[in-house]
Amino acid sequence: MFNTAVKILYRSLIELTNHRLSSYLIKGFCESKISKPVIPLFSKHFRLNWDDVDGTAADYGSLSELFIRQINLERRPVSKEAHAVVSPVDGVVQTVGKINPNQTFTVKGKDYSFAELTGCKSADHQYNGGYFIVLYLSPRHYHRFHSPISCRYQKLAELGNRSYPVNQLGLKYGKDVLSKNYRFVYELNGGTRNVLMIPVGAMNINSIVQTSTRDELEIGEELGYFSFGSTVILIFEKDAFQPSANLTEGQEVQVGELIGYEE
Repeated sequence: MFNTAVKILYRSLIELTNHRLSSYLIKGFCESKISKPVIPLFSKHFRLNWDDVDGTAADYGSLSELFIRQINLERRPVSKEAHAVVSPVDGVVQTVGKINPNQTFTVKGKDYSFAELTGCKSADHQYNGGYFIVLYLSPRHYHRFHSPISCRYQKLAELGNRSYPVNQLGLKYGKDVLSKNYRFVYELNGGTRNVLMIPVGAMNINSIVQTSTRDELEIGEELGYFSFGSTVILIFEKDAFQPSANLTEGQEVQVGELIGYEE
C-alpha cells in the first residue's frame, strides 16, 4: 500500500515537472552563458572527478559544455585482455541479468518488453537467454559513450519521446522508463556475434548525439555523447558473453574497464 502511494506521488511529480516547456527552459539555461557561475557549485555538489580532465571548471562556458567534457583517455587504458568486453561509459552498474524466456528482462523488480525496448519484433531472436547490463550515468559522470568491443555498427532505430529520470528512484517508481524514454538502438557486429547497445536519454535534457562518422569502431573508441545524466544498456546474444566475476550491482565502472568476455 505504501509503495503504491509513493509510486503514484512520484509519477505525478515527474509529470508536473517534465513538460516540454520546462524541459525547454532547463535546456536553454544549461546551454546559456548565464549557467557558467553555477559550474563550481555543480562540481562541488556532485563531486566531479577532475583527475582525468585536462583543464579546470573555469574553462567551461556553460553547464552543457561541462556535461559533454572530454577526458584524457590516455589515463584510461582500455583492457588488452583477449576477448575483452569493456565498459562503454563511466557509470554505475544498475543491473546484470539475462533475458527471460518470455522475452522480457527485469530491472529493479520490473519487467520490460524486449521488443518494446529495442523495436525488434521477431517472436524468436538470438538474444533470448543472453545477458544484459544496465549502466547508469549520474550528472557527475563523464557523459560520452564508447564501443565495448571492436566492431562494425549500425543504428537500427531511434525510439521514444519521454525523458523520465533513469536513476534508482526512476527505475523503481517510474512507468517503463527504459522503454518509453528517447533512445538509440545500435547493433555492434564483432565478427561472429552481435551486441545491442542502447543509449537512453534522461530527464529534461533528452539529447543523444552521435559523434562517430565511420561505420567501424575500435574497442573503447567514442561513439557519441549525452547532454545530461543517462543510461546505456548492453544486450548480448545467448552464450556469447560471460560477465567478469566482480561485475555486481552498485559497482562503479569506467570507460575501457573490463566488464566481461566474449565467448
